[in-house]
Amino acid sequence: MSEVNEGVQIILNRMESNPEEFFADVGKWRWIFSENLREVMTEPEKAAIHSAMVKVRRLEITAKAVATVMPQDEEEDMGWQKAATADMSQKPKKMVINAAQAEMIKRLNNPKVVV
Repeated sequence: MSEVNEGVQIILNRMESNPEEFFADVGKWRWIFSENLREVMTEPEKAAIHSAMVKVRRLEITAKAVATVMPQDEEEDMGWQKAATADMSQKPKKMVINAAQAEMIKRLNNPKVVV
């Protein structure tokens, strides 16, 4: 790849180390997708961001599937269901996973990991 802007490289590194910060329901990094910013990125930079984002979104699918299959706490899950029934706009802002769910995600995304 040709030389990548330092800021773009920081974003790419962050996407790899902390992908949950780029999940759809977290707005912290939405600014990187602004049209004005993308106009000044090189094609290789755009491709690198796109490739990294595909990995993040796939991990998000796995994380949400695991969180659905393995709720952290049955009582907590029931509480959310009651709130959602009362007001459909009341959805969790952030997905928080426990250690068992995190371990399962690691194993699903890296089958070479031995637990």
